[in-house]
Amino acid sequence: MPIIRQIHSWFAVPDLRNFGTIARLVLTSMLALLLFPLINHSSENYLRQVYENAAWAAPTLLLILIKGYALANRFSNVTESRFGVPIVHLSNLLLFVLVDYVILGERMAFWQHFFLFNFFALGFMYTEASRRYSLAPSLSEARLSALTARIRPHFLFNSLNAAISLIRLRPYDAETLLENLANLFRAQLRDGSQNSTLGQEIEWAQEYIAIEQIRMGHTRVQVMWQHHAPDDAETPHLLLQPLLENAVFHGIESTHRPGCISVLTTRQKHWIYIRIENPYIPTDSRENAKPHKGNSMALRNLKERLVLMYDNDAVIKSRQLDGIFRVDIRLPYRRKASDLKKLFG
Repeated sequence: MPIIRQIHSWFAVPDLRNFGTIARLVLTSMLALLLFPLINHSSENYLRQVYENAAWAAPTLLLILIKGYALANRFSNVTESRFGVPIVHLSNLLLFVLVDYVILGERMAFWQHFFLFNFFALGFMYTEASRRYSLAPSLSEARLSALTARIRPHFLFNSLNAAISLIRLRPYDAETLLENLANLFRAQLRDGSQNSTLGQEIEWAQEYIAIEQIRMGHTRVQVMWQHHAPDDAETPHLLLQPLLENAVFHGIESTHRPGCISVLTTRQKHWIYIRIENPYIPTDSRENAKPHKGNSMALRNLKERLVLMYDNDAVIKSRQLDGIFRVDIRLPYRRKASDLKKLFG
């Protein structure tokens, strides 16, 4: 068992659902094919050696990419387990033997190819583990700073003051506000996975908006929900609530007029698209009754978490239009397995 733990810490299974990982693997393979003939003391022609190595390496790599994508989609719990590295490497080795020994019928150079394949495959998994290990401190720092940005003292104190003022006149609203507030802080402070689901994120966002509507009034804080994406789509933990808090803080509290926030979620093929729009009045405008200094901490933290979780697959963009502040997010659609599915297979 300690040997398995050491293997799991030294090597990591590449996530072949990410285009960034696939690009790194393909480019590294091409570079290895071009460099190996230079260090190989052979009298054979350089281009001939590149062709002979590509004849077995290219179909093997293609099969590994297809197998890795299917395995990560269907059996992600296997690849992420402590036995994931030996299982994936042995399956890759079987594909190599199938291509090189069975299909191409290589006999003379088989053991040379066998050594090269293991050296490259284990080396790539080792560099992948090193890359993830180097990102681990950034992940902890991003989580800590994200928590700091999300739990704003002004929001907590305003919500508690609103609940105190409602206890005598509107006890039901005060109870609802405190329940939603407790749920939000329980979600923000919980330990465990960095992942959530889009349906859960929508629920937490609606609880937050319910707090603000009780505190500021339903007519002043209005939200138009257009949720057309699957609820089981995997998302980073607390994806929407900090963005909606920014929308209320900078878009509605800065003016005495009612404001409408728009939240749109859609799925297009293998992508989830999220768009949040809110009213925007520049800080230096005379119409800004309560100017707040612009703070993009929530956006920066979210962008960092997206990069850590999805590499180059996730995109977040923000821009200011005519009186509108818009945030667009694109995530790869990955169905998050439920706890029951993990429990019963």
